[in-house]
Amino acid sequence: MRNYVLILVLLAASFLGGLFLGRSWGSAEPDATEVRDTLTFHDTAFVDRPVPVYVSQIRTDTVRLALVDTSHTTVVRDSAEVEVPISRKVYEDSTYRCVISGYNANLDSLWVYHTIREINVVRTLKMPPKRWGFDVTLGPSVLVTPKGDVKGGMGITGGLSYRF
Repeated sequence: MRNYVLILVLLAASFLGGLFLGRSWGSAEPDATEVRDTLTFHDTAFVDRPVPVYVSQIRTDTVRLALVDTSHTTVVRDSAEVEVPISRKVYEDSTYRCVISGYNANLDSLWVYHTIREINVVRTLKMPPKRWGFDVTLGPSVLVTPKGDVKGGMGITGGLSYRF
C-alpha cells in the first residue's frame, strides 16, 4: 500500500511539474510579428491667377519721366511729373497668404500652409513554424515486475524532432 501512495505522489508531482514548466517555458519567439509603416504625403496647392482679397493704397509717389516724340522716336529734353500710386494687394486662401506692394511689384511676405498627412499601416506577419527541434524530457518512471514488485525512479531523455 505504501508503494501505491508513493506512486500516486510521484505521478501528481510529475503532472504539476509538467504543467508549471509547460506554461513558463513558452516559446521565446512570437508566432506573429507586427510591422509598422509610416507613409507621409505633402500636399501642394496650385492657384492659377489668384484674385486679391484686399487692396489698399499706401501712398502716391511723384516720378519725373522723359517725354518721347513718337513720330521720330527721339527723346525731348523735357520731362513731366507723373503721380504713381503705390498699392498693397493681399492674396489669401486656406493654403497660403501673399502680400505684394509697390509700383514695381515687390513681395512683402509669403505664408505657405502645406498639409502633411501621416498614415500608419500596421501589418501582422505570421512567422513560419520551426521545423527542427531538440526536446528534453525529465520525469519519474514506474516499473511493475512480473513478480508484482513496483520499482520507481527518475529519468531524463532527449531527442531530435522534425515537423512536416
